Order: sequence, then C-alpha cells, then structure tokens
Amino acid sequence: MNEVSISLLKPHPKNQSYYDNLPEEKYQEVKRSIESHGIRDPLKVLPDFTVIAGHQRLRIALELGLEKVPVTVVDISPEEAEYLLIADNEERRQDDTDPIRKAKRARFLAEYWGVRLGKGGDRGNQYTGKISEVPKEIISLGTKSLEDVAEAISEDVRTTKNILKLNDLIPPLQTLVSSGTLGQTAAYSLAFLPSSEQASLLSVLGETGVCGLSVKDAQALRSDLDIARAEKEKLQARLVALEKEKQVETDALQAKLTDLAQKPIEIETEKIVYKPDPAVTAELEATKKYAVTLLKEQEALTERLAALAADRVVKETRLEKSENRQFELEGYLDHARKEIEKLKSRPRPKLDQKRVNCHTLMEKASLSALALADALKVLEDEYADDLLSVARVRGGHEVEELATSILDAGLFASFNSTLETAIERIDRIADIIRAGKPKLRIIKNDN
Repeated sequence: MNEVSISLLKPHPKNQSYYDNLPEEKYQEVKRSIESHGIRDPLKVLPDFTVIAGHQRLRIALELGLEKVPVTVVDISPEEAEYLLIADNEERRQDDTDPIRKAKRARFLAEYWGVRLGKGGDRGNQYTGKISEVPKEIISLGTKSLEDVAEAISEDVRTTKNILKLNDLIPPLQTLVSSGTLGQTAAYSLAFLPSSEQASLLSVLGETGVCGLSVKDAQALRSDLDIARAEKEKLQARLVALEKEKQVETDALQAKLTDLAQKPIEIETEKIVYKPDPAVTAELEATKKYAVTLLKEQEALTERLAALAADRVVKETRLEKSENRQFELEGYLDHARKEIEKLKSRPRPKLDQKRVNCHTLMEKASLSALALADALKVLEDEYADDLLSVARVRGGHEVEELATSILDAGLFASFNSTLETAIERIDRIADIIRAGKPKLRIIKNDN
C-alpha cells in the first residue's frame, strides 16, 4: 500500500457503463466516515494509475480536497482489470439495479468466464464471444456456467437470460429502459427485432408510443414483424432463384443459337436454302414461352412485395390515428372534470324551483357521465378479452362451466341493454343542446 497524489488517478473508462453513483444518503454516510477517519481501504489501481476499485472514494476525496490517497497497485491484463472492477463493486454495492448496466455486467462476466449463452449454459460449453480467446491462466476459477453469472449479479437463471437479451437493444431504447419509462418485459420482446427494425419502430411511434406499448402489444408486434420478415425473405429467395433459372435458360438458348449458326447451309440452284431442325424449333418456342411465364411470375412477386409494404404503412398509420384519438378523448375527459370542479366552486344564483331542479339533474348527470366514462375505460383496458368471451357465449362441456357461461351471458345482455339505453338518451340530449350542429352518433368500427 502506498499513498499517491490524487491528481495522478483517473477513473476506469468502463465504470460508468457498469455502475451509477451511490444514492445520496449512502454517499453522505461514506463521506462522513472518510471525513472522520480517512480512507482506510486503499483504492486498487493499475500501474498507469487507472482506478479499478474505489471510484466513489476517489470522488469523495476530491470533494474533501485531499491531496493524497492510499492505493494498492495491481499489474494485471485489461480483461482481469475489468473483471476485478465488477467483482469488487458487486461485493460492495447492491443498490445499482439499472437493468441495462446489469445486462452489460452480466455479458462481460459470461464472456470472461467462457459461458455459453445459448440453451442450457452447461459447464464445459464455451461461449463464442469476443473474449473467448482469453488465455486459460486468466480464468483461474475454471469453467463457469450461467448459474454462476446469475449468482454474481444477484438474479436467478431465468431473469439473467432475459437481462442478457437487453444488450441487443439499440442505445436509444436502452436509455428508455434505464430511465424506467420503457418496461423491462416489453423491452425484452423488442430486443429480438433486428437493430434496423428497432430504429424504424422508434422513429414511427416515437418515445411516447414505444413506452406506451404493453407486454402483449410488444409480443404481438414482434410476431407480426417476424412473419413479415420471413415472408419478405422467402420472396427475395424466390426472386434470386428465378433470376438464376432465367440465367440458366438464357445460357441454354444462347448455346442453341450458337449450335444452329454452326450448322451447314444447303445450296440449291443459286439459292441459299435454310432447313431448320423441327425438334430444335419446337424446343426453342417452348423455351421462349417458359421465359415469358418466368417473367410474369417475377412481376407478380414484385407486386406482392409492394402490396405488403403498403399494408404495413396502412397499419402503422392506423395505429398512429388510434393513439391520437385516445389522447384527444382523454383531453376531453380532463376538460369535463375541470369544468365540473369550476361549477362546484361557483356561487349558485337564486333560481326558481324548476331551474334548481334542472341544475341539480345536470350536475348529477355530469358526475354520472364521468363515473360511467371511468368505469367503461377500466372495462376496455382490463377486461376486453372477458367481454369478448361473454359476447360469444361459448359454454364448457361440464355443467358448472355451462352454468357460469349462461350467468355471464345474462349479465352481459343486461349490461349491453342498459348501455344502449344510455347511448340513446345521451344522443337525444346531444340533439337538444347542440341544435343546428351535426348529430353525434356512435358508430361501430369493424376495423
């Protein structure tokens, strides 16, 4: 252990990628201890004074204006230094739970230990990552498994696999996960998409749209894109095959033409008589027809690709319109709430009994409409699948299941009838108070 000038020390370039600063309360606790008793645990540094363990102590020393700090110099390889940085911090800190930083730490440990990140992660199966060429003497603890990586980051094997997948997200999406605005489970589904599709998705939906995706939405989107990608690849493969077949047919035709050109020409009474081979002529005509068929098939495949691209644009536009409409309706609802609060706070003028009754009923109707809107939104957001199931009225084979289905269907029928009555009366009141304006009608949208 030696004391060195604090001006010589420099942070490890990977530290901020793996760990954030200590929480303020914990940081102040360590700072008070160092202020009272000094740095008792020396910082670990490389021969060039790069810090590999003790970044928070270095930060505190700079704030306190210390000129020298105790250090222990370790002369190890860059891979060993990065491993020691993670190992030392994992022992000291359990507060940094950022999924992306944890994913980066897990990936490095898997590469460093030679763990296979495919199915199983069994001992003895070497990982083929960029650090798989690390000399055996560096891996002093022997071959590790995925269970060892999970234990090192305080997770189980299943969540460790999911966390490792987050390394496949593009940086902007990783930033959203780190900030907590994009859920980890939804991000896991998006991580299976190619980087180009992730970037396109973020460009079309924006940060708000991507962060608003539920886990179910993310899984469905991933499935749709996988199907579209597979169909596109299939069509492209077919186009390549057709191009090859076309080239083969072209070469064959050229060979035939060359062969015909080399055949002798018969001369008769000063006239050049050309007698083509009937079999060759028939084969040539058949080849031409087949070439026309191939061209038509290629045109059809090209049109199919264009139709798929157009359909994708339509779906993306429809999604954007739905999101805009939802935002607009939420604005209307919020405005209605504010207007009701204003009405409550206003002093009521002295009116005759008929107007008093009218005002009372209008306030009651407004509050009931808000309660109805809130209840219907919960039904839409959380119970849409249940409502659809009841609407279809599919009873089970057992008596108990059949009785349950009939009861649900009866309740659904009563709810539907009440809802239609409310809609009809809302429609009539709207016609009265909006005289001269287009009537409001609720139209079912099959799309």
